[in-house]
Amino acid sequence: MAALMKNAATRMTTILRPCTCAMVSHRNKTFKRDNIEKQKVRTKIWVDYDMLHKVFNKVDTAHIGRVGQERAAAEWITRCGGAVRIQDVEEWFYNYNNLGTGPLGKFVIEEIDASWADVQAEGFDHLDGLKAVRTMKFSSCPYLQDACLERLAPLSHSLHSLEISHCGQLVTDRGILALQELKQLQRLHLADLPGVKDPEVTLQTLQSALPSCFITAELGETGADQTAQMASQSHGTDVIL
Repeated sequence: MAALMKNAATRMTTILRPCTCAMVSHRNKTFKRDNIEKQKVRTKIWVDYDMLHKVFNKVDTAHIGRVGQERAAAEWITRCGGAVRIQDVEEWFYNYNNLGTGPLGKFVIEEIDASWADVQAEGFDHLDGLKAVRTMKFSSCPYLQDACLERLAPLSHSLHSLEISHCGQLVTDRGILALQELKQLQRLHLADLPGVKDPEVTLQTLQSALPSCFITAELGETGADQTAQMASQSHGTDVIL
């Protein structure tokens, strides 16, 4: 009797094994297909998001003519995820829908905080013609690059304070040297910019061009004491390299 039951169990296992293998194979194919579809969705979302960034950074001259340069620049910064503060108003504006309306001459940007903002080089043309921007901050901006910093020159008559930090590899020595055009700059803070490969020479050149600017920098890990001492003695700069 035991032998008969064993033989029956063996035959049943033999019958079920192909079915089980077929089910596992079907599940694997379904899993792979689902993963492919999910990847397609992720790619489409990323592409659409990237195109949205390009739309937000595009300069619309007709719109500038309607709302004014200052208002258009504020919309650009806030749509990209940053914030602005306008003259005679203590409140910071993070949402372009809350910027309000009024006479074109009364809307004047005084401070810009582009932390985590998706600003791109093309959008920096919005800065042309701004009258009174005194402070700017670019922190953790994934698209910030040398071409962006080169387009800060139109603010040279008013910009007093600037921070550029944690913005990845796209900001290099070339971009930092472009800041020499900001002749009214009084304070500059630079930090965590791995694209800057020769910080000692770059900062010395920049400080020579901007002798009245107090520069603080954290750009690397070696030579900190020597460079900081040399810079502080010659230019009043606090540098950590």
